[in-house]
Amino acid sequence: MLPISWRAPFAATIIFCLLFSAVFCSARQITIPISLDYQLLKALLVQSYYTGAGSTAQLVNEGDGCIALVLSEPEFAGADDVIQFSSSMYLHAGTPVGGNCLMPYQWEGSIEVAQIPRLNQQTWELSFENVDTRLYSSDGTPVESFNLVWKQMLPLINSYLQEFSIALAPPVQDLKNVILPLFTPEAQRQAEMLLHSIRPGGVAVNEQGLTATVIADAAEVVSSDSAAVSEQMEPEEILSAEELEAFVELWETWDSLLIYLISILSEQPLTEPEKNILKDLILDTRYEFVANINEPNAERDFVRDQFIEAWQQLSQIFRKYFLHNPTGSSLGYLSFITAADALMVLDELGPNFGIEISRNGLIRLARILGGETLELNYSPDLNRALQRLFEMESAQPPPEPSRQPPASEIEPGHTPPSRSLIGQVAHYLFPSACAATLPGFAEIRSWQVPKDDLGGYLDRVRSVLDFAATSLIIRKDISTELQKIYPILIPAVAWQESCFRQFVVADRKLTYLLSYNNSSVGIMQVNERVWRGIYDRQRLRWDIRYNATAGAEILDMYMQKYALKKSGPSILKDAKTLAQLVYAMYNGGPKQYSKFLDRKKKGDLYESDTLFKEKYAWVSSGAWDNIEQCL
Repeated sequence: MLPISWRAPFAATIIFCLLFSAVFCSARQITIPISLDYQLLKALLVQSYYTGAGSTAQLVNEGDGCIALVLSEPEFAGADDVIQFSSSMYLHAGTPVGGNCLMPYQWEGSIEVAQIPRLNQQTWELSFENVDTRLYSSDGTPVESFNLVWKQMLPLINSYLQEFSIALAPPVQDLKNVILPLFTPEAQRQAEMLLHSIRPGGVAVNEQGLTATVIADAAEVVSSDSAAVSEQMEPEEILSAEELEAFVELWETWDSLLIYLISILSEQPLTEPEKNILKDLILDTRYEFVANINEPNAERDFVRDQFIEAWQQLSQIFRKYFLHNPTGSSLGYLSFITAADALMVLDELGPNFGIEISRNGLIRLARILGGETLELNYSPDLNRALQRLFEMESAQPPPEPSRQPPASEIEPGHTPPSRSLIGQVAHYLFPSACAATLPGFAEIRSWQVPKDDLGGYLDRVRSVLDFAATSLIIRKDISTELQKIYPILIPAVAWQESCFRQFVVADRKLTYLLSYNNSSVGIMQVNERVWRGIYDRQRLRWDIRYNATAGAEILDMYMQKYALKKSGPSILKDAKTLAQLVYAMYNGGPKQYSKFLDRKKKGDLYESDTLFKEKYAWVSSGAWDNIEQCL
C-alpha cells in the first residue's frame, strides 16, 4: 500500500498557555487505540496479497507450472510484541525443456515467520519486519537444513511478506475529521491544539492482536476568574426553547445514526442473542429519550451518554462481522471503529475539555461508512430492516405514499357505520392487502366519541380490539394459555392508554389523540418515536384498526420475547401480575421488566401500575359501565 504523508505535529501545550494568559491550562496526554486483531490482519493480507483462486498467493509460475511457489491459508498469532505469521506452502521445482518439466521436485509444508510490527512516525504506515523464518514439512517436522532450491526461494518469500503493510493514515484522517466538530465553539483552540498534536505512538502485541496507538495532547482550559467557582456545585441548568429544540434535533440525528448502523448489521447472519442486543438497544434508547423529551432541565450530555452506552454494545458485533470480511472494505470499517473508540476515550476527559457530541460530528462519523453524500434524516418512513429485526408482520409499506387528512377537513358529526364483518376479518388476516390506504373521512368521523349512546360506541371499539386479539392469536399461533390473556390484556391497555379513543375534538376539529408529550397516538397510544420505521405513522394516527393491530403486536413482543422468556412458563400461573409486567414494558420499555418486579416486591407501585391493574380487573369482570368515568 502506498504511504500517505502526514504533517509533523506542532503547537506544544506550553506555547498554547503562554499565548492565552487569560487562562490557565493543564494538558493531559491521551492515547487512542487502533485495534487490529489477527482475523483483521488476515483479512487485510488476503485482500492485497493472497488474491489468487482460493485466497492463494502465487509467488512463482514459470514453464507452465514447472517452477511454482504458492502460499495459502495464512494465519496470524502472537504475544510479547512478536507476531507469528504462518502459511501453507506448495513448491514445484523442475527444468522446463520443450514443453516438458525435467527432474521435478515437489514439496508441501508450511512456513512460519516471526515478525516485529513497526509504525512509521512520518507516514503512519504499519509494516512488519521479518526476524526469523522456519520451514515445516507436511507432518509438522521442522526442516533443519536447506538445499539449493530453498536457499533461492526463502529470500523471495521473505521479500514478498516484507512488502505487506497497512496504511493507517486514512483512519487517522477520518479520526481528525470526526474529532473537530465535537468541541464546543468556546473550545476551538483546544480542538486545534489537540489535532495538531496527534502523532504515532507505539505498537503492542498480545494474544488477541496488535494495537497501534495515536497520541494527542488534550488541554483543559478554565478561566482564572471562574476556577474557584467551577469546583463548587453548579446549579441545575434550564434549557431555553432554542436549546431544547437543538437538543431534540441532536437526538434525532443520533437516532438516525443508530438505525443506520443497525440496518447495516441486520444484513448479517446475526445470532438470536445479537438480534436481542440490537432490539433492546433501539427500544431502551428511544424510550429513554421519550421520558426526557419535554424536560426543561434535560442533560446536555444525554446524547453523548447514549452514544457511549450504545457503542459499548455495538463495537464487538461490528468487529465480528465487518473487520473480518475479506470481500468488504475492512479498512473503511476500521476507520469507523477507530473514530467511535476515540469518542469513548475523549468522553473520559470530562466536561472541562469542552467536548460534546454534536450533530456534525455524528454526520461525519456516519459518512466514514456511507460516503460523503450520506444524510442522517430523521424520517418517519418505514424501514424494512427494522421490520425484519422486530418481526412485525402487519407493518408492511403501502403501495403508494399515504396522505394525512388535514384536521380542517374533518368536522365532528354523524357518519355511516363501520365496515362489514367480512371486511374486518380480512383486514386482520391479510393486513398488508387491506391496510394499504388510509381510511376515508367518513370512516374517520365514525370513530368520534358520541355525546350519547356510549354503549354502542364501546361495542364497536371492543369489536376492533377483539379482532386485533383474534388475528394476533391466529397469525402468531399463540399458545392456549395466552389465548385467555390477550382478549383481556389488549382492551385493558386501550382503556388505560386512551379510554378507547382514537380521535378527539380539539379547537372544534376532529383529530387523532396525541399524548401529553406529543409522541404517542391513537387508541393504543403507540409511540411514534419509539416505533419509528416499524409502523406507518399516518395509519397509526388515522386508522383505528391499524393502531389496534400495532399495539397488540407490541404487547405480544413484550409478552413472548421478554416476560415469558425471562420468567419462564411459571409466571402464567399469575395472569394479573403477568399482564401488569407486560404493560409496564409497553409503557416504559424493556428495562421496566426488572424495575416493575422490584416495585411489586417492595409494594411501591407507580400510579400507572395501579391504574392499569384497575382497568385489567374491570375488563376481567365485565365492568364496562366504568367507561363513563373517562368518556
